[in-house]
Amino acid sequence: MQQNNNLQALLNSSPTAFKVSPFKINSTTLLVGTANGKLLKLSNANNTNLSIVSWEEITGNLFVGSISAIEFGETENDIFVTFHNYGVSSIWYSSNGGTSWVNKEGDFPDMPIKCILQNPLARNEVIIGTELGVWACENFNESTPIWTSSINGMRDVKVVDLDLRISDNSILATTHGRGTFTGKFTNTTSETYTLDPINSVQDICKSTTSVDYNFNYTPL
Repeated sequence: MQQNNNLQALLNSSPTAFKVSPFKINSTTLLVGTANGKLLKLSNANNTNLSIVSWEEITGNLFVGSISAIEFGETENDIFVTFHNYGVSSIWYSSNGGTSWVNKEGDFPDMPIKCILQNPLARNEVIIGTELGVWACENFNESTPIWTSSINGMRDVKVVDLDLRISDNSILATTHGRGTFTGKFTNTTSETYTLDPINSVQDICKSTTSVDYNFNYTPL
C-alpha cells in the first residue's frame, strides 16, 4: 500500500515515453517519462511482489515540457532524454544515472524532437528524429554540440522513432507520412554525404570519425 501511494505521488501525469534497460539480466529497470516532464526510474519492475519494486524520480531540475524519448547509451548510467515542445531545451544527457543532467541542445533550432540514438561505434556522435527529418552531431561530448540537418531523400518529414538493432548496428527510422527508412552504422571512411534520388538512398552524416549512415527508403 505504501508503494502504491508513492507511485501515485510521483506519477501525477500521463506517461509519454518508456525505456527498459538492456543491461539488467536478473531484474528489470524501467524508465518512464511523463507529459509534465518528470522522469521516473522503476527498479525490479519485473517482480510481482510490490514490496520489492521501487520508484525513484530522477527528473532534471530544468526539465520543461513533455518527454518524447528515453534512450540508454554505453552503460545504464548514460541516459538520453528528449522533449517534443517548442520553446524548451529539448536534448538532455546524464552520465551518472540521472543524478545530474547536461543540456545538449547546442545550436539546434527551436523545434520538437521525437527520438534520439547514440552511435555505438563512435560515442561522440548522436542522431535525432525531429519535425524536420534527421539531424546529427559529431561533437556530442562538447559543451555546445553542433547539429546538422540530414534530410536528403527523406525531405523534411517528421521522424517519430529511431530504433537500433545492436547485432549489426542497423537503424530503422519511422516517419509520419513517408514510410520507413533503414540504415546502418558502419566503419567506413568518408567526409561528405551524397544522395541517389533514383533509388531513394541517402548517405547522411559522414564524419571525421569514420562512421557512415546509409538510409534506404521503404514505403509503408
